[in-house]
Amino acid sequence: MDLRKLRLDMLDAAIARAQPNVCLPPHLPPPPESGRLIVLACGKAGATMAEAVEQHYLDGGLIDPARMVGICVTRHGYGRPLRRVRCVEAGHPVPDRAGLEATAETLELARSAKADDLALVLVSGGGSANWTAPAEGLSIEDKQGLTRALLKSGAPIGDINTVRKHLSQIKGGRLAAALAPARSLSLIISDVPGDDPSFIASGPTAPDHTTAEDALAILARWRIAAPEPVERTLRSKAGETPAPDDPCFVLAALRVVARPADSLAAAADIARAAGFDARLL
Repeated sequence: MDLRKLRLDMLDAAIARAQPNVCLPPHLPPPPESGRLIVLACGKAGATMAEAVEQHYLDGGLIDPARMVGICVTRHGYGRPLRRVRCVEAGHPVPDRAGLEATAETLELARSAKADDLALVLVSGGGSANWTAPAEGLSIEDKQGLTRALLKSGAPIGDINTVRKHLSQIKGGRLAAALAPARSLSLIISDVPGDDPSFIASGPTAPDHTTAEDALAILARWRIAAPEPVERTLRSKAGETPAPDDPCFVLAALRVVARPADSLAAAADIARAAGFDARLL
């Protein structure tokens, strides 16, 4: 048996399971009857997710192209040649001005959504950096400095994203609020332990169960001195995310379409087919 080939086959199977053209189509809904299909994508897989959506609806003749609009913000070097969704490459893991400007455009499009529109929100790892919209009173430099400090501290991704959520105009469910009264469906590729949608890309459309006080406690625990504008925001109403019972979440459906465990299972299937007793620990 060629063990090197087996290992490569297992790797290929794991990667294939998380490819957007595999994991997205079974979850794509019918297009809206009369309104627009608004596609908002973020993260390192954002462009390939948007590409899979375009292939499904446009190549399948499911919608008039004029009724599809959108913007994707992905990492530098990860863009794709999209047709109806504008693709912007931006900074990761530290946000940059390209992401700042593209996120402002994302929020403007979200706020234009009407009740007969349907928003597809395509979320993947890296979205926290790509979608950057500092809370009022904060600058991009404030966010960049704090991101660098959090990354250097060794804080886990859950802690980092808790802080990010409370210093943003798009994270922590705020995108769901911006999209109302339109319905939205978030299709999510997970890159975090536990696959909690509220932490993947800092949960732009997910109810947030953390508080600004939690964010302050995290900064203290990791001995990060918050700049004055950051501390002021976290101690004000601006630092709080929409409550989990906010009506906007009634319109916001969430679905995790690919998990790390799914890829591990795909690799294990290849090993079992080769005669190995493969187990996921």
